[in-house]
Amino acid sequence: MARAFKSTPKGFVADLEKAERRLLRTLFADVIQLLDAEEPRPPSAAPSTSAPATSAPSTSAPATSAPSASAPDAPAAGTSAEAAGDPFWDIVAGLGGEGAGVVPSDPHTAALHREAPRDEALARLLPPGVHGETAAEQAAAGEFRALTEDSVRRSKTADLQRAVAALQVNPLVLDEANAVSFSRALNDVRLVLSARLGIDSEEDAERVHAVDDWASATDVESYMALLYNFTTWLLETLMLALSTQLPDQP
Repeated sequence: MARAFKSTPKGFVADLEKAERRLLRTLFADVIQLLDAEEPRPPSAAPSTSAPATSAPSTSAPATSAPSASAPDAPAAGTSAEAAGDPFWDIVAGLGGEGAGVVPSDPHTAALHREAPRDEALARLLPPGVHGETAAEQAAAGEFRALTEDSVRRSKTADLQRAVAALQVNPLVLDEANAVSFSRALNDVRLVLSARLGIDSEEDAERVHAVDDWASATDVESYMALLYNFTTWLLETLMLALSTQLPDQP
């Protein structure tokens, strides 16, 4: 079973079992794939009138527990879930699947305006920089997204790739900069899982956190809830460890 992150003289250290590290690498790789996909957009510079993407859920609800060693062993990052032939890993590998098979947008249109992603998980990863439902606000949001979205995708992908590399060894030891990067990667996994689970309120979060037994997980939603709870718990332990390095308030 995973041991929480601790602040040590060597850095921020967590002890993860082989299956848990493979699980995390697979989740990080799936989010990278989702960020690399680009959705088709209509050939028009006019802003969408749709409401802005729902914001990410609060992290105030406590995590339940980390997965036990009895969780199925995962394929290495980048391995096809179909090749693995395990229903559990079919679920994991499918988390980012809604963005697959899409085509690039018109570069001239993107230079003027870019619509918010229609996939809710991608919309949570790439929230609007300007909020509002008026035509002017939507136009400003589209222009801001066109200017910033690609760099945000690259930054998130870099965090996720660093996290995958860090998980090649155990125990996991991170310096402060890599610990902050790893926390961002974990949170991006949580954002994708929260979208797939439909977490939009504190009540939704409580429902998901109530799922805490790997042995009784029998469907897609319960497996995803366990993955969400595990990554939430691990992120909370990392943030707590990082907080110990904050300077004392005067």
